[in-house]
Formats: sequence, structure tokens, C-alpha cells
Amino acid sequence: MRKKLSMLLGALLVCALVIGLVNVSPISAASKVKLNAKKKTIYIGEKFQLELEGAQGEVKWSTSKKKVATVENGVVTAVKNGKATITAKDLSTNKSYKCKITVKKNAISNKALSLKGGESYGLTLKGNTIAEWISSDESIATVNNGTVTALKKGKATITAKVGSKKYTCKVTVTEDAAVSDEPIEFTLWTLSGDDGSVPDSYMQAIEELKASYPNVTVNAEAFSNEDYKVKIKVAAAANELPDIFYTWSGSFLGDLVNANEVYCLDDVMNKYIKSGDIPKVMLDNTTYNKKRYGIPLTMNVVVLYANMDLLKEAGYTEVPKTINDLIACCDKLVEKGITPFGCAGEPWCISEYLEPIVEKTIGAEALSNIFAGKASFNNEGIAESVDMLRTMIIKGYIKASDMGLYSGEVAENFMAGDYAFYMNGSWNCGMFSMDPEFSSKVVVAEFPVINSQNSKIGELIGGPSSTLAVSGSSKNTTVAAEYAVALGKLVCKYDYLSGNGLPSWKINYDDSEVDALTKQVAKLCANAKAYVLFGDTAMTGENVEPYLRCLEKLMSGSMDGEAFIIELSKTIR
Repeated sequence: MRKKLSMLLGALLVCALVIGLVNVSPISAASKVKLNAKKKTIYIGEKFQLELEGAQGEVKWSTSKKKVATVENGVVTAVKNGKATITAKDLSTNKSYKCKITVKKNAISNKALSLKGGESYGLTLKGNTIAEWISSDESIATVNNGTVTALKKGKATITAKVGSKKYTCKVTVTEDAAVSDEPIEFTLWTLSGDDGSVPDSYMQAIEELKASYPNVTVNAEAFSNEDYKVKIKVAAAANELPDIFYTWSGSFLGDLVNANEVYCLDDVMNKYIKSGDIPKVMLDNTTYNKKRYGIPLTMNVVVLYANMDLLKEAGYTEVPKTINDLIACCDKLVEKGITPFGCAGEPWCISEYLEPIVEKTIGAEALSNIFAGKASFNNEGIAESVDMLRTMIIKGYIKASDMGLYSGEVAENFMAGDYAFYMNGSWNCGMFSMDPEFSSKVVVAEFPVINSQNSKIGELIGGPSSTLAVSGSSKNTTVAAEYAVALGKLVCKYDYLSGNGLPSWKINYDDSEVDALTKQVAKLCANAKAYVLFGDTAMTGENVEPYLRCLEKLMSGSMDGEAFIIELSKTIR
């Protein structure tokens, strides 16, 4: 009996020990609290994440020298060369853990290079992977993301620029590169024209470039819009993109850039920027991580068309320039029995009204960040813009019965004198100009600023979306880039002259045959400060549908501004 009792007591003792071990495990875990790094060398401008692993409570971060390195929520930022100690204090135990930081100055890997023509060398910038690389003379040596290519005998300075800091390398090219006259073939993909063939603008441009590139042959293929979207993505996934290809800017091209499928065009584009052939603002939609990857073709923007004959009936001899004047004008038009605006019920037509209102309320940069997914739709300025558009409908500024019409019908109604204003794309200029009597009454303007603290005149919806890009896997990327930029510039010219869009490039040719309305829009664009791509172009495919659905609800009266931003901030992240 005692033996059994003794065995029972022994078993209970073992259980107690096991339970005791289990209960002390948190104490053991607490004893293992540590920083993920005790020492770290970083360069000015760099950041890295410190973590206090195993901490049970809130962590308080501090730095011994803010001038050398700062810390916020464990993120250490190098400010100035020197040494600092970052301290992480676990407030649950009051224990402190330290990491010694050494901050070094940035430095270019080579301060001088000697190369023969045709040779390449990869420069790096210690401490900063993101830099703007510039050559002082691109006829002697070019630089692409740090890779220097020598072209002809002479000297050039390669500069890596980070903010206001510059790091230089003197390059001496000892002899000219051998000029190759070997034949080169490029494959070009683009969208087809109305008849399914390669558009005339491309064929004209290719023909013109034969004089400058006698050894280059271009095999051009064209595809319908929807077929092309599938084809280009499949080709990218298989690493089989053509040498030069049409793409859309914004997120579409951005996805290809992020997949390392596209060649950086900084070397070539910088020459055209310096010469004034293309404004920098035209390249914003194809710039990613401060590097340029696209060649803008023609573009379209949203403009405010005004029938001046109808405005005169309300006592106006020019298009109102302020939002208060525009509202007063609309009130007078309604009193006269004239409908101020015409808008179709198609979601993209609704966006042509809402997006300019939003842009002139929260500003181009804020709206661009929202469309790019860098900021939330949960923005009171958007809610206010939605409510403004709803008020325009309620007050009769926009005819509710026209919500059942298609865009073409509303455009025809505007031409028939049914509305004083029509806010839509610049592509309407060609159609309006086919009726000289009507087009002579029309003036093109932009929607006025609503909040001058955030926005300004010159911020437009639209901009260059049609783009050419170069495959990073092309066998002749340098020549392909030079050729593609020259091609894109000419395609833009011939499309503009034929009435197929506005020029992204500087007009340095005779455009006397272009209609007067298109020239008015081109003048607006020449003075533009910023462009925000159309929402359904700028946003990723999965975000477009919920956006368009909310636009329909807005116009049907079933959604106000607050509901609009709440719905989109939930569905679009």
C-alpha cells in the first residue's frame, strides 16, 4: 500500500515539476530579448530597421546623437558621418539594449576611369542604390544606372546625384569606338489602326528614320487593343518581349519595370530634355524610382468646352476663371432656361467631371498618389468633390435625364446648343471642328481651382498614356533605345498632324493644318504644371471596377461623398 502511495506521490511530483517548467517558460523567453543588430555601418541617407526581438511590452527608442543618426519606431536614418548609439528600452522590464551605429559618407566606387571606345564599366555609389546618373558629354561616354559606355575619344565627367549631393568620376576615352555597319533587326509591336494594320504614323516615322539608321530594319506588327493587353503580358512573363513595344504608362508599364523587363532610357531622354524637345512633366507618368522607362507619344486631356454664344445670353463674354464665378454663371444660365453642363451616364464620362473637381480640390500630387495606391481614398477633399458634383445635379447644372444617354449623344447635343459647357476629352476637338460654324463659337478652358492651398491652374487630368518602351533583353539595347526615342518623337508628330491626339513633344514643324480647337488645347498643355492620368488608366485593373461602380452610384443619387470615400477606402488598398 505504501509502495503504491509512494509511487503515486512520485508521479505527482514529476507532474508538478513539468507544470513548473511550463510556467517558467515566459521568464525564459523574456531573458532572450535582444536587438537584431548590435553593430551596424550605414551610409548617409540610408535607413534600416532595428527590432527588439522578444520584447513583451512597448519599446522606447532613442539616439545618443541626432545629428549622426535618428530613430523612429526602430527605423534608423543616417544623417551625418560619425558614430551614435541607438537604445531600445523594453518598458515592461525597464531593460535597455544598445546598437552602435557608424555612419560613413557616400562614395563613388571609382574617381577616374580610362576606357577604349566601345568598352563599358559599372560604377556604384556606396550607401545609395538610388541615384541620378549624368554624363557631362554623352557623345563621349554615356551612363545607364551606373554602367558607363565609352563612345569616342575625349573626356567626360560621370556624376551620381543624390538630392543636392554629387559624386563624380572623370572618364578618359582613349580611342573611338569602331562604327558597326552590320545589319540590325528590331521587332516592333503596337496597336493596330481602324483597318487592323500598322498605323500610318508608324510607317511614316520608320520610313523617315531610314536615312539616320541605314543598317536598321524594323519588323512592325499591330494588334487590337484587347488582344494586345493579353499578348504583351504573356510575352513579359516568358521574357519574350519585342525589342520595341507599345505600352500604357502608369501602373501597366510600372508592373513591367518592377519585373525588370524594361530598359532604362535616362541616357537618351536626358539629351532631349536638355535640348528642350520634351518638357520633364511629360515624362512623369513613365518615371519610376526617379528613372525614365517610357517614350511619350500623343496624349489627351480633359478640358472644359464652352459655347460662348450661350454664355453671352447669361451676360458672360469669357469663360469664368474662378469657382465662384462659374457657380454664379451656372445660376444665371439656369434662370435663362439654359442647361449649364451635359454629361452622359457612362462611368468614364462621370469621371471626366469628378476627377478635375477632385484635382482642383486636393491637388494633382495627392490625387496621383491615391490612383497609384500610395494613399487612401479616405480623403475629405474627395468627399467634398463628390458632394459638389451631386449638388450640380440637384441644382439643375447637369440634366439628370441625360444620364441615360451615351457619350456620343451628349456630344451631339452640345453641338446642337443644348448645353453651355461640356467637360470631356480633347479628342472631341476633331469632331467639333468638322462643323466650322459651331467650332467658331467654342472656347477651350480648364476647370477653375477650388482650393488654392492644394491646387493651381495648370494641373490637368490626362496626359501622356500611349508610350513606347524598350525590352531589357533586346540584343542591341543601346541602339534600340536611340531608335525608339527618335521613332516615338516622329510618331507623335504624325499622329498630331492627322488629328489623332495632342503632342507630348515640342512642336518644331508646320502645324498650320491642325484645327484651331486642338491648337487651343495644345497651348493649355504647353503651360501645364502637372498631369494626373485618368483614374481607370492610372489604377491597377483590380481597382478600376469598384471605382467605376461608385461613380455610377454617385450619379444615380444613391451615394454621397462620405459613403463614396468609405466604400473605396475599404475595397481599394
